[in-house]
Amino acid sequence: MRTFYLFQIKDGVLKNYKNNYEELYNLLESIHYLKTEDIVLGFNIFDKIVSPMDKENVNDYIKKKNLDKESYICYNYTHTINDFYFNETSKMVINNSHIKIKTNKNVPSFFYNIRTFNNIFVCDFINHDYFLLEDSIYSCISA
Repeated sequence: MRTFYLFQIKDGVLKNYKNNYEELYNLLESIHYLKTEDIVLGFNIFDKIVSPMDKENVNDYIKKKNLDKESYICYNYTHTINDFYFNETSKMVINNSHIKIKTNKNVPSFFYNIRTFNNIFVCDFINHDYFLLEDSIYSCISA
């Protein structure tokens, strides 16, 4: 199982890290693993680099893209795909600050829905994996 965290990075910040996503990943990872007593500092840094998710619009968009699929279930801001034909089990939760996807795939179906959003930076803190979704998903499609 993989756990992906998707953040919408602010334009100016993304331009600063364009040639070095590793620094952006390390910053987000350090915020992710902050101790409780440092949470205020972490929030201030997080607020400067990450744009809030438009939770309602993202939720509605994902619903519209998947509603006709048999393997799709939605409840509030939690979207689930249990596709036995393609051996995929993915659960996506949309939050105000980020999107979290737990999946058994390296490229879950939800990535193809979200690829139209700008500046989505994907982090897997357990496997130390990170990428800009709009760059990576197109290389997966064309391969």
